[in-house]
Amino acid sequence: MTSPLGRVSRLVLLFLLVGTVQTLLPQIWMPLGYLDGMMIAVGLVALRTSFAGAVWTGALGGLIQDSLAGGIIGLHAFAKTAVAAGLALLADSFAVRGQLAEAVIVATATAVEGMIVRALLLFLGWPGPESTVVLITRAGVTGLVCGLGTVGLPLLVASWQRRQQRGLRWR
Repeated sequence: MTSPLGRVSRLVLLFLLVGTVQTLLPQIWMPLGYLDGMMIAVGLVALRTSFAGAVWTGALGGLIQDSLAGGIIGLHAFAKTAVAAGLALLADSFAVRGQLAEAVIVATATAVEGMIVRALLLFLGWPGPESTVVLITRAGVTGLVCGLGTVGLPLLVASWQRRQQRGLRWR
């Protein structure tokens, strides 16, 4: 059994890694900026933990994203906290079974988080809110990557392990 401090430190390290990668990916290739890796991490943790854990996860992930990306500090923290709380309530109210269902929920949560951020930016008069097409694209790309990561990657690893046990090679 892991201590609570150990779980929190692993979560902080995970979010720092995801946030750094999310900040650097658009500099490598601009379309990779549509991927919201932090929302994948926050969403999956929020679906699998308690309400209080989801709220803390959303706040932590959002603050790390705000500190790495710049802009208004607390904007993504508020949006991710609200979305993570909603995901925790959803997971408590309904049985969310299967990784594909989680991927669809994370994609929807990404769209909701984008709309919250957009509404807050418009309320504050901050220039440059994302268009609806960008929000939908970000949600779709994030859901697709989440689905590939939670469904496709374990299937690929299991297939690779079976082939290794039989002594077969990939061609």
